[in-house]
Amino acid sequence: MPEGEAGPGTVAEPTVTRAVLASAREHAARFGGRAALVDPDRRIGFGAFAALVPAAAAGLHRHGVRPGDVAAVQVAGVGELALAVHALCAAGAVPAPLPLDATVGELARMMTECGARFLVTGGEVAGAALAATERSYVRQAFAFGEYPGATSFARLVGAGAAGGTASGWGEQAAGWGETAATRGETGGGSGREGAGVGSAGPSDPPPEAPRDPALRLFEPPVDLTHADRFTALHRLAAVTGVHSGDVLVCGVRDCRPDVLIGLSDLCLAHGATLVGVPEPEVAPLLHAVGAHRATAAVVTPEKLRSLTFDHTPVPVPDVRLLVTGDVDPDVARACRHRHGWSPVSLT
Repeated sequence: MPEGEAGPGTVAEPTVTRAVLASAREHAARFGGRAALVDPDRRIGFGAFAALVPAAAAGLHRHGVRPGDVAAVQVAGVGELALAVHALCAAGAVPAPLPLDATVGELARMMTECGARFLVTGGEVAGAALAATERSYVRQAFAFGEYPGATSFARLVGAGAAGGTASGWGEQAAGWGETAATRGETGGGSGREGAGVGSAGPSDPPPEAPRDPALRLFEPPVDLTHADRFTALHRLAAVTGVHSGDVLVCGVRDCRPDVLIGLSDLCLAHGATLVGVPEPEVAPLLHAVGAHRATAAVVTPEKLRSLTFDHTPVPVPDVRLLVTGDVDPDVARACRHRHGWSPVSLT
């Protein structure tokens, strides 16, 4: 199929997914094996992401997913979340990310309330998510890994990879993180190469951006349109100051799902790297900041206070702290004085 022609596995509408995929291809050509999305046991590069998403979207079509279908999403890794959300959006479906720490009963209730007909899951949260499908209207499940009753992401990509740049990824998708990026390359640019999506210009979305649902949230309960996601991406770009070569560390439980998705979109669009930290404590976050030589980190107000007064010394200087709530001015001043880190609110 010629490039730009609509069809399964392509993104014809002016959506964030289409923009992010275009940027990811450009960054893959410029920066080679630089990692885009990093979790403790796996990572994915820009080129792998740009190939896997359309293949997975085509695989979803082959498995009966249709535009407008709602998909419950329950994954704990930043790479899996970004792949799931963008593959679903590329297939025309509406992702509904669920809280990571919800019980089986809560998950079943939310699956029913959001009208989910299928599930995307994996990792430590897969057991509860798959159990919840027995109490809901979900009748088909896709998973990162091998789980009884679920179609693996590897098979999904294999079903959708009919040729071209995606054809080689079907066999590798089961261990996509181990081969998708060169280890040790998280960032590494000059820090200012390229503009990326949302780097400048007005906060309004493109006038042609679709107004149909692109993301279904529970906290707060709202549907975000594709236009809303463009607006959020521009706002995050202005607040965070993320540029090419930056490394952003984030606790996966410290952000609302839409914010975490927005941060992954921002990094993919700008050629930066997003590192996910599954543990809720401050120490693992600080370890990731040091191990990846991070330039920015997302923290809650409570974590900001803790790392300011309870943790010395910090592993690297000049880290921008992106706080998920209101920033106490006294704590911010103390953080700058003690560590040289600059807090700014994401809200």
